[in-house]
Amino acid sequence: MLGVFGTDVLKTLIKPTIEVAPLMRRWYDKEHYFPEHRLEGFMSDTPDYNRVIAECLAHPQPPSDDLIALVKRVLTAEDEPSREQLQALNRQLNAHSNHRRLALVYGGATKIKGYVFEASKLPEIRGASALLDWVGEQQVHQIWHKAFPKGDPSKPHPYVIYASGGSFLAFAPCDLGQKLATQVECAYAEHTLTANSVAVAACFDLLELRYGRLFRDQATPPNKRLRTDEATEAEGRLCSDEATDAEERPSLDKATEQLTDSFYWVEDFIRDCQDANKWAELEQYYYLPDDSGFAANDKSEAALKRRFFNRKTFGELVTVLATMFHRRRDERTRHGKPRYLPHYELIPWAEKCHSSDVRPAVIKARIGNDDRQLSEASARKLAVGRTVKGADIGDLAKALKPWQVPTDLKSNSWETRWREFLSKNQQSNYARHPNYADAEPASDLGDIAAASSPSRYIGLIYADGNNIGRLMATLTTPQRYYEVSQVLSEVAREAVFTALAEHLTPVKNVHPFEILAIGGDDLFIIVPGDKAFDIALTIAQYFERELTIRLGSLIPRKITNNSQKELIRYHGDDPVAQAIRTFSPAVGLSAGVLIAQENTPFFFLRDLVENLLKNAKKLAKRNATCHFFGGAIDFMVLKSIGMVSDSVDAFRAEALQDTEKNQRRLTARPYTWAEFAGLLASIRALKQANAPRSQLYRIQRVLLRNRTAGIFDSAMEYLYTRSRLGDLSQVLSKHIDQAWCIPSPMIPPWSRQIGITSKGQRYETIWPDLLEAYEFVPAKQ
Repeated sequence: MLGVFGTDVLKTLIKPTIEVAPLMRRWYDKEHYFPEHRLEGFMSDTPDYNRVIAECLAHPQPPSDDLIALVKRVLTAEDEPSREQLQALNRQLNAHSNHRRLALVYGGATKIKGYVFEASKLPEIRGASALLDWVGEQQVHQIWHKAFPKGDPSKPHPYVIYASGGSFLAFAPCDLGQKLATQVECAYAEHTLTANSVAVAACFDLLELRYGRLFRDQATPPNKRLRTDEATEAEGRLCSDEATDAEERPSLDKATEQLTDSFYWVEDFIRDCQDANKWAELEQYYYLPDDSGFAANDKSEAALKRRFFNRKTFGELVTVLATMFHRRRDERTRHGKPRYLPHYELIPWAEKCHSSDVRPAVIKARIGNDDRQLSEASARKLAVGRTVKGADIGDLAKALKPWQVPTDLKSNSWETRWREFLSKNQQSNYARHPNYADAEPASDLGDIAAASSPSRYIGLIYADGNNIGRLMATLTTPQRYYEVSQVLSEVAREAVFTALAEHLTPVKNVHPFEILAIGGDDLFIIVPGDKAFDIALTIAQYFERELTIRLGSLIPRKITNNSQKELIRYHGDDPVAQAIRTFSPAVGLSAGVLIAQENTPFFFLRDLVENLLKNAKKLAKRNATCHFFGGAIDFMVLKSIGMVSDSVDAFRAEALQDTEKNQRRLTARPYTWAEFAGLLASIRALKQANAPRSQLYRIQRVLLRNRTAGIFDSAMEYLYTRSRLGDLSQVLSKHIDQAWCIPSPMIPPWSRQIGITSKGQRYETIWPDLLEAYEFVPAKQ
């Protein structure tokens, strides 16, 4: 018996890596950017979840004061109760409440990149992203406002715990949970026409809101219980609007009004852990927190108790919902009514949509100086994209009737939020520009590329937080879930805005960037090519430091030592790198950065930058095993589309010998953020010393010349070349040899690879990375 979860659920979860460092001075040393944090502000706006939960339990009647007090008693109960204490609390619930169950509704958009990046032009991409954000945020709240009117309908509904980043989580009465989930799926289809979405609902006991899944299935004996997903699905059918039999609902209420004390609790877990056949799966699901002080293989009673209670929280219910979400996404008939995917047949004689090229054109409209033949889905994206920019949508307004661009969409756009940010941060580099208030959004990628030097290059930054999902899975209460969600959204937004305001200024009365998504812990932005590296570094620094500070006040954790000093390959004296190196973040941000020409097909760039992000997250995951939880970055400069015909890994294996079987690899990517700061510092040092590009490339040719040789031939050639460069020799010695090529024996420009698992010693060099990024790093920071 594996507790209340099926084997397939357990296998989807792995150990998180969380550590909170002590409060440290902010890296940017610009307190005027944020004179006061909004942590206390948003906490004061936190809904009263005692009342919210009581209202869902008592629906449709108003809750009594006794019920609200009972809910508060449950949510504030101690963290690790004994079975006897839990049974006593359960009997209190049975004695004082005839309504113990409520629903949690969870969902959001799926296959987001396929919808957003279906078109290659910026207005459609911007419109698709804005429309998805609007449905996933404003419309979700509106659905709940219509079902449960609560004050100002323009404000967030208190039943919705969070709705951002393409997903949402909300409370509902048990009998309305599935109905609301269906309405959310319908809202996505109604407004986007082609975007995929999934929403699921499940009913839980009040006691489970505090201690996760508890009750065994009462309909079957212990050794023949339903798997969790099957039990929840059967329960969901009874609790949904699909249950029409008059006798079905009373039978469910009768079964759940007086729940027994048959819990799966810590004693059952300890007993199951002694079974070798169950241990592997239980170990993955009931993971130890990193500040526990117990070894991973420790099976002592104290260690097992720590494992068990680490997972018995409100976050465990979200894990159940997430598993239901993925099943419904993949199987379409699970957990609710059958889900139908949108499809528009392209018949042979139909004219293709000029934007998507996969649907028939049904709308002919003149937009600006262009006549466009568009499908309705593409026309909506274009209309929203132009509306957000503040441009006229031409004939689209008439052609799209009765559908209209939502009136509140522009007020919630990234353009509006950016202007609000600048109005509050007048001392930022961007706001000091005399014409910043008159600047307009970029009309296409060419406007962004024009701000780069060299020109015609754009930079894509795709970043994502490390292990955020598993952090959320251990949060104890709905209020804590709400607070952490708010912190994540605010810090991600502030990090992006701060970096843009520090490194950019308007160019030809245009904002030289595009924010495609900032949702929760992930972000996707487009910036000028020569600013991409600095902006990515600033975003990561702000995100990791600020998130550690704010989460430290919400989730107190024991500080543990990490091995960052042993993991960092840069040993130079750059102050930015040193500041990052001496800080231990609680949560890291990993990123992929791709610089390419503006006319490169966008779908190709999207795939490459996603590949780069995956590589960066692999390094971050490997470092987490040494208790260092900072993020990492992988980057590529794509001078021509013919450089990479397959994947980034395949290209590097062929061009840079980046495979396990080679003794040397001609790259050191991906980098931690401290190493990346050091790489940028090394490049700037060479530029400020006016290093001849021809000599730098000559060294690289030596590295590439003999692929079968070891490292000593190229090391001798490097030292010989360096000795002939006069004053530049000292610059190379300081910023290459001493910064990157230790520990001893020093064999510049090579260094030993850290953390290899194959037999023998492998070497790597930063030299090709340095030259690849060289042109896109300004000489002055």
